[in-house]
Amino acid sequence: MEKTIRYHRKSFYGGLFFISLLLIANFLMQKAEITGTVQGPLVWATMIDVMVILPLVTFTFVLRRRPSVSVFAPLMLLGTLFIHWIVPDYAKEDLMVMNYSLVAIETFFIVFEISLLIFFLRELPKWKQNFKEFHKTHPHLLARVHATNQHTFSRQKKYKAFNKLSSLLAADAAAVRFALFPHLDKVPTGKESFSYHKNSEYFGVFLMFVHAMLIEIIAVHVILMQYSHTAAWVATTLDFYALLFLVGDYQAIRKNPIILDESAVHIQKGLRFHMTIPLEKIKGIRPYTSAENLCVKEKEALNLTLGGLEPPSPTFIIDLEEEIEACLFFGLKRKVKRVYLTVDDRERFWEAATSKSLVSIEAK
Repeated sequence: MEKTIRYHRKSFYGGLFFISLLLIANFLMQKAEITGTVQGPLVWATMIDVMVILPLVTFTFVLRRRPSVSVFAPLMLLGTLFIHWIVPDYAKEDLMVMNYSLVAIETFFIVFEISLLIFFLRELPKWKQNFKEFHKTHPHLLARVHATNQHTFSRQKKYKAFNKLSSLLAADAAAVRFALFPHLDKVPTGKESFSYHKNSEYFGVFLMFVHAMLIEIIAVHVILMQYSHTAAWVATTLDFYALLFLVGDYQAIRKNPIILDESAVHIQKGLRFHMTIPLEKIKGIRPYTSAENLCVKEKEALNLTLGGLEPPSPTFIIDLEEEIEACLFFGLKRKVKRVYLTVDDRERFWEAATSKSLVSIEAK
């Protein structure tokens, strides 16, 4: 386990080091012109480095996962802005091919999205009906949207593409809903509901992030305006989206506590992940007694504990009989066999787990 973690760290830092060298080298050749006047072949070499080599290294060594549209598209956009920034004006004729290619790709995606929107509107009445019906079995918004999409579109082959894309869009839609329309979702109350944010330090961290992002949005916009108005507004738009996502994530944490009902444990950590654990799939619930924060090192585990100025340790562990699929942000999924969590009212949660015979034998 330790060797694997060390290997991943070496891969991560090695990948970042290579990317830094690649960007610095191209910056010096293009912007500083240390090799002389920039010619066409050098511009093409920069495009290959930034648009091909950089994403490959990012996915292979830094992220260590298969390429996905949700990550690849922002990388391509940032790469395009970087190339337009460093290439001298007199050499930008060679960028026309890249610009036309990006316009063609963007046009394709717009047509594709319009087609999917038409498909969705045709099924909207059925989707709304299913969404209302799943309210009882899926109390959390993201899980309800996921179940509704599966039930509405998975049985029809022509809608499978939308079913996959909807997982990517669900987090975005939820971020807008929680951040701008918080009154649409009420906090579940009762003996089955257990909050996990009130006793944490996360609210202070959240305020620090919001404050830093507001300063960063203004500073980056002013700096980029000196070079490119387009780049400045693109960066500002992305920053505002990140701020919206941050606010929506905190609101989702407040409004989606842990639900332990008669059939399952329902978990949603803000906009980051959600899963529904049937009670028959739970091997046992036990207190967390280790002095070391092991949940950070486990690949087949998820941690519901909210971070503060110092990484806190969870208070309970849910061991599963078999692997259960959890839905992460932007449509990603992961198989987990253990869930670490912290609740504000520990005694009440322990009593609820005991009453449903979920407590591990060794913990009794």
